[in-house]
Amino acid sequence: MPQTTLIVLAGPTAAGKTALAVALASRMRGEIISADSRQIYRGLDIGTGKPSLAECQKVKHHLLSVAEPAQVVTAEDFALLADQALADITAAGKNAWLVGGTGLWMRAFVDGLAPLPAADPVLRKQLQQRAQKEGNESLHRQLAEADPETAKKLHVSDRLRIIRALEILMLTGEKPSARRRQRPLRAPLPAVWFGITRPRTELYQRAEERIAHWLKEGWLEKVSQVLQTGVQVDAPAMQAIGYSHLARHLQGEYSLERAVDLLKRDTRRYIKRQITWFRAEQRITWVNPSLSVAEIRAGMEEKIRAQGR
Repeated sequence: MPQTTLIVLAGPTAAGKTALAVALASRMRGEIISADSRQIYRGLDIGTGKPSLAECQKVKHHLLSVAEPAQVVTAEDFALLADQALADITAAGKNAWLVGGTGLWMRAFVDGLAPLPAADPVLRKQLQQRAQKEGNESLHRQLAEADPETAKKLHVSDRLRIIRALEILMLTGEKPSARRRQRPLRAPLPAVWFGITRPRTELYQRAEERIAHWLKEGWLEKVSQVLQTGVQVDAPAMQAIGYSHLARHLQGEYSLERAVDLLKRDTRRYIKRQITWFRAEQRITWVNPSLSVAEIRAGMEEKIRAQGR
């Protein structure tokens, strides 16, 4: 392999990305850039699948716990942070592994960004207040009328990205879908894409087992601790699946049993959306998780050599 290679390992929640990435990166001179919209926040240490201390000691990780819970982190923000992480990894003479399930972020980093306006705090606050008063559906309908292409890609529950899309529309007068097709600020990065997944029923089962484990490990208590630090229920970090459900239980909106049922339902829906997203990414070579690490590594290295990386 050349001195520095950018390797992408994508896949849905509960597929086993973290364990496989650590096993491979430790054998292939790598450091990992986390592309996860929940792991990037400080304090969300249970329920987000953050690598363990042992995994971080085995392989250096970048972009874990680098944002405050009240901070909105856009795809643009992530791409800029990942650019710096890549520069650091390259300077160390290592291979960079982009690992995660947030497909929009991964694509923004690898392919470069179209010129988009910076966030407008006043406008964003107004949109957030509207969402709280009228519901996400109202903002989603407005976006669908102005830019059906973008609205179709965003689930009605994805308040942050709906607000960002409306922000772009209102600040530029252009559809976000058209704006994003403009020439990127930098050339796309040469990367080799891999993916890991499992049958959907297996992913659902693995996800439910993780939820049960995290609850036993004190997930509810962790959510309570985060709220006690002054973080609001509507803060960006608290929109993470699980944190939003458990926070609303703690505020008396519904029972713990109901919160867990909704958490499981929304996790299944999220996995389904991730599967759809990554299936549309034609660059991905899918690896079989039932193979040994040595077999997966051999297949990856052959693919990397074939692409001249």
